[in-house]
Order: sequence, then structure tokens, then C-alpha cells
Amino acid sequence: MPTTYPPGYVPFEAAREALPPPTGVRVSEAVELETLHVPGPDPALVFVHGGLGSLWNPYPQLATFAGDRELVTYSLAGNGGSTERPDQSIDGHVADLRGLLDELGVERPILHGHSYGTAVAVEYAKRHPAAGVVLHAGGDHDLTPSWEKPLLRPFLALRLYRLAPDDALVRRLVYRVGFHGATPRAVVEDFLLSNPLPDRRSAWTTVTEAFWGYDGRADADRLTAPALVVHGPADGIVPVDVARDTAARLPSGVFCRLERTGHVAFAERPAAYNDLLRAMFDAAVGGHDLEAAVRARTRRE
Repeated sequence: MPTTYPPGYVPFEAAREALPPPTGVRVSEAVELETLHVPGPDPALVFVHGGLGSLWNPYPQLATFAGDRELVTYSLAGNGGSTERPDQSIDGHVADLRGLLDELGVERPILHGHSYGTAVAVEYAKRHPAAGVVLHAGGDHDLTPSWEKPLLRPFLALRLYRLAPDDALVRRLVYRVGFHGATPRAVVEDFLLSNPLPDRRSAWTTVTEAFWGYDGRADADRLTAPALVVHGPADGIVPVDVARDTAARLPSGVFCRLERTGHVAFAERPAAYNDLLRAMFDAAVGGHDLEAAVRARTRRE
């Protein structure tokens, strides 16, 4: 039987073949970032992946919006083909992103943060001009699930990242906590293809040294750009209340619960997710009220 994908889905290999290969961009004396840059109209849509993630994670959106919008996606320092940071900190990752956008001539991006990447997007938008912010599967606090520290500490101590991962174990964990039960198996496997587990220690310490304990609530009012906070009810990693509370705290925050999705809604229900991104474009480019734009774009939901 042919594989049935959700509406708006673009398989990973098809997306990768349609896009240019990533290149290295020097953002400071110490750091070069593996970057995929697709020119297009302003404002640029800039993707920040989560912990142990990949610049290819938003492949359905990269394929869909290429040509319609300037796109930037990159590997955080220490991940993928990017060099390591001399120190792992959210401040450092924000500085890397600022340097990258300066090099690419991007002034007021729409930032899309996923999972731990939401911390980078939030902190960047507090300090630098942004046309909008989209936060998915994260927020401004409590991004670390209770099971993560007991799992990663011995993993790092024993240097298990040097070994081939237990494929069956990884898949059981991903299926259990990452995706809605109705998400087609082909989508989960495709996403895993876009996101191989890293074998560099620096990718794992990015999580443990930069993101554990993040709490950006104290000065959340500094993020004044339109902010769309999207969460899937089946997310087993970050609780939905974290997203809802984050949206309520931000001066221009709008919360959207996207049904039948988990931690990776942009791949699970790409057509619906892309409509939310278009609502952000309506707000950032057309000056529309974000909440009204979301209602208009999701009326059929």
C-alpha cells in the first residue's frame, strides 16, 4: 500500500533534494555555524532547532515556504556541522544567532523556536528587533522533562554517545513521548531520518550546560513582538501548561492548542501548522491583530 501522509506533508528526502545544501557561516572568531539560507521576501523566517535537533527538522516548512519567504535554518554551535562554542550558554547561542543574521543581512526576523530552541528565540527577541516569534513545544520556563536528567547524566558519564544508539530504544521513547498516537508511522520515521542522534559530546552538553534550568519569566515583558505559542496536547516532553502560561505572560502572546499533535506538530499536521505561520505573516507583514489572524486562518479547524 502507498504511504499516506497528512495534508501539506513533504517527505524529508524530497525537501532536502529541492533545497540548497547547508554551508558554513563564520559568526565570530570562535564559531562557524552550519547554515541553510534560502533568499526570499522579508521578513525572514528563522528556525532554531531544539536539543539534539537538526537544522533539517522543519523540512515540511522549508519546502513549503521556499520562494515565498526568506528562510534561515542552522545547527546550534556544537551540533551538526557547526563548530563548538568555547562555553555553552543561552547568551552565547543568542550571540551566535545575532552574528549569523548580521552576516546574512537579516534585520527583523520572524523567529521560530522548537523545544529547547524556544529559549534562544525568547531571549533573542528580548534583546534584538524581531517581527514576530513562534514558539512550539516549549516556552519561557520548565523545558526539561523529569526523566531527562537521570537519562543524560549516565549517558554522558559513560560516553555512550560514541556508540551506535539502540535503535529500538530510541524509537520506543520517541513514539511514546514525542508524537500523537494518530500520527502515521511513516511521518515519525521520516522525522527520525531528519534528526539522527549526534555522536559529538558537544551536542549533548549543549542541552545539559546551556538549557537545563532555563527560566526567562522574570523579564518576559521585554518580548513585545507578536508571539504565537503553539502546543500539541500529546506532547510528553513539555507540558501544555508551560506554553499556555508563557503566552499569557508575553505582552502580545497568543496561545494555540493544535489538536492531534505532540512535540513535533509542524511535521504531524503541516497544513494546519503552516496556516498558523501564515497568520504570523499576516500580523508581521500586514499589521493584522495576531489573535484575529489566527482565528481567520484556522476557522476550518
